[in-house]
Order: sequence, then C-alpha cells, then structure tokens
Amino acid sequence: MQRLLALAAIVLFATAVPAAAQNATVTARLGPGQIVSVTANRKAGEGAYLEIGLPKGVQRFDGIGEQLMSLRMNGRETLLAVVDFNGDGIDEIIVRGSVPPEASAILVYQWDGQKGEYVPVEFTNDQDEEKPFLFADAKNPVSIDKNGIEIQAERIDQNGRKASFVERYKWDGTRFHYAADN
Repeated sequence: MQRLLALAAIVLFATAVPAAAQNATVTARLGPGQIVSVTANRKAGEGAYLEIGLPKGVQRFDGIGEQLMSLRMNGRETLLAVVDFNGDGIDEIIVRGSVPPEASAILVYQWDGQKGEYVPVEFTNDQDEEKPFLFADAKNPVSIDKNGIEIQAERIDQNGRKASFVERYKWDGTRFHYAADN
C-alpha cells in the first residue's frame, strides 16, 4: 500500500509541475554591419513565442505553438535557425512549434525594410493553398538549408502500407512553394 501511495504521489507531482522552460538565442544579420538578437522562448505555463531585438525596440510573435520543436540545420538539431534564403545579406528566421495533438507549425520571418520589422513568410502547399506557416507531423524531422525546407514524412494507406517521402518547399524570393520534384 505504501508503494502504491508513493507511486501516486510521484505521478501527481509530475503532472502538477509545469513543463520546463525552453529558449534558444541566435543573432541574425539585418544588413551590412547590423545584427539583431533573436530569442525563441517558452516559459512554464505559457506557449512558445519569438522576440527580436530590433533597433526600434523588441518585436514579439506569440502563438508559435505549445512548445518549441527542433529543426535540423547544418547536420545538427536546433530550436531556432537563421538562413539568408534570398542572398540579400539579411537573414530570415525559422522556428518550429508544437500544435496539439500531433502536429507542428514551421514559421519563417523575413525582414521588411519599409516597415522596419520582420513579417511572416507565406507558404504555398501542394494544393495551392497559401498560409503563413507550414504544418508537419510532430514526429517528422524538418531540415533547413539555403535552398529551402524539407520534411521527412510517412503515410499509411487504407491497406496498411507505409510510404516514406520528402516534402520540399523552395524559396522564390518572397515565399515558399511546394516543389513537386521529389
């Protein structure tokens, strides 16, 4: 009986303690000789958010997801990535957050010099739908490189057969498009 009570106490404690805080910080190039600090955060009891320390003040994006999720870049896992997709010397910012129950959202932000802030980049999926994020199954790895974003995916058909494939999204200078060249 004491063991059962001890086990119950451990389970209750584990569910009562909020998930650990998460954060990652990188610097992004904003132009020649200019850098900004970018931080992806998740505090206990809150969802994930992004903060960018701009010259005019902090820009914040809420609603990244319940928690931060990893991306693969340059052969390593990271919670936050910067890449100069269009070669203009200004980095785009990439972050991934969990979306219940089993999905994730990949978000990319691009510098808008006229507005003096970062703005979400649009994605066009394989059905020509435009969205300011890209959904992926939470268990599928996401890879980033200067050519775009790749998602390793698996699907099971109605006969129970498993198919593995890669979804590729290529940058066109202003947005990402699903690439049918898999």
